[in-house]
Amino acid sequence: MRTKLLLLVATFLLSSSIYSQEIGNVKNGEHSISLIKTNDKFACMYSDVNTNILFPKKSFVFPNKETIYTIIMDGFKNESNHQVYVQMNKHTIVKFEYKRMNGKMVVKIVHNNLANNKIGNTAFLTPFQIDELFGKKQDTKV
Repeated sequence: MRTKLLLLVATFLLSSSIYSQEIGNVKNGEHSISLIKTNDKFACMYSDVNTNILFPKKSFVFPNKETIYTIIMDGFKNESNHQVYVQMNKHTIVKFEYKRMNGKMVVKIVHNNLANNKIGNTAFLTPFQIDELFGKKQDTKV
């Protein structure tokens, strides 16, 4: 029985890696956030900072990586605390909550699933961490 379970888990993990590709992953303390491409969509999977349970992760899906990346990065240009709302689909609203902390702008992603009234929050992320999450290469200065 134990061997069958291990085989099943291994098969599941292998099949999920075939159909999805991780773009980026950021760990912030005990919490993490990953961006995964599956077929023609992107999924943002994260551990909710408001729960003590690190697994399972919550997620939301969106169709265009560059559009969401631009929305998030443009939010860092505003020097004051503010929020940007994006409706991902008819059941999902995502709020990008920008705050100035220790002299630097950071963003927290608040995910609201309207179908089941569930809300989840990521840890605060820096622009560098957003670049890392979205697979953007950082230029190194020599």
